[in-house]
Amino acid sequence: MKTSLICLLAACLGLVTATMAWAIVTRHDLDDSDYIVPDADYPAIVTLFEPDDCSGTLVHESYLLTVAHCADDLDPGDSLLVNGRAYQVAEVIKHPSWNRRRDEFDIALVRFTRPVRGVEPLPIYRGRDELGSIITLLGRGVHATGLQGERRAESDGNLRQATNVVTAVNNHFIEIIFERPGEDGITELEGVGVSGDSGGPAFIDVDGVPHIAGLNSYGEGGNGSRVGQYGSRDYQSRVSRYLDWLDSVVDFPEPPSPEGFIRGDSDGDGAAGLTDAVLVLDYLFRGGRVPACGKAADVDDDGDINVTDAVYLLNFLFLGRRSPPEPFSSCGADPTDDGLSCETLPVGCRQ
Repeated sequence: MKTSLICLLAACLGLVTATMAWAIVTRHDLDDSDYIVPDADYPAIVTLFEPDDCSGTLVHESYLLTVAHCADDLDPGDSLLVNGRAYQVAEVIKHPSWNRRRDEFDIALVRFTRPVRGVEPLPIYRGRDELGSIITLLGRGVHATGLQGERRAESDGNLRQATNVVTAVNNHFIEIIFERPGEDGITELEGVGVSGDSGGPAFIDVDGVPHIAGLNSYGEGGNGSRVGQYGSRDYQSRVSRYLDWLDSVVDFPEPPSPEGFIRGDSDGDGAAGLTDAVLVLDYLFRGGRVPACGKAADVDDDGDINVTDAVYLLNFLFLGRRSPPEPFSSCGADPTDDGLSCETLPVGCRQ
């Protein structure tokens, strides 16, 4: 992994603490297990070198998307494992305006000699309204909490996901800030990137389908904080800024479209059950995880999530009472026009 000369100079002069940043640092008030996700959940994410050093994401059956400062260390003929199978690199295509002495245009494509089979490519984000959106970051690099920061981080090879709110955008980057618990704007799984897993994706959900809006690029401290500590900033290469270039290289597939949800399936595992009722009650009375699909949690289809939804589902499951309104027997659209949404659809309800 190559570090930006600008960042090195700034650090040496003591002007700002900065690093090429890509991994996940988490809230200190949550269990680390809340952030860890199985590799099988994201087979399209590919390690480029060591487990804690650079990654890319399959965006086409023959192409990975990553950052240029990682791709600079790849060569044709290198072999990468995609979901456990080896694929040879045919070509490394860095943005023509990228310069290793600068941070801008930090984006690249890696073409394989043969198509990847058995792994669904993830779509890229084509909107321009990232500001204020919640993004989901994926990383496998060094890990610590916001009290410790990058300097006290350790590597364990686990894949983690975190969330954050986009606070600023420009022609090249998406910016997020690591908020401290209790501060305005903090998300449930607040986190930022630090050293180790550059090139990892930052997703924005579109109708329940994750779209790659950013690529982890670099991080900064400042204002009394170091990289990875509360108050630090994290930057992702803004994919929507480079759509013309990306489309000139790759014939991207159409993104998957949502196929609806299953009423009562609040946890998104594909079926309505006891755990779904427990999730709703935990959310309502203990401040637990927000149901990923609000429409699914609205078991009685009254346009709101409340205790009657859990009671309705429990009555059906254990007392043989009325089944929830459709879509319940299979995936489908909500026949009721309400204010609830589905940020994440069950995998079985996607095309």
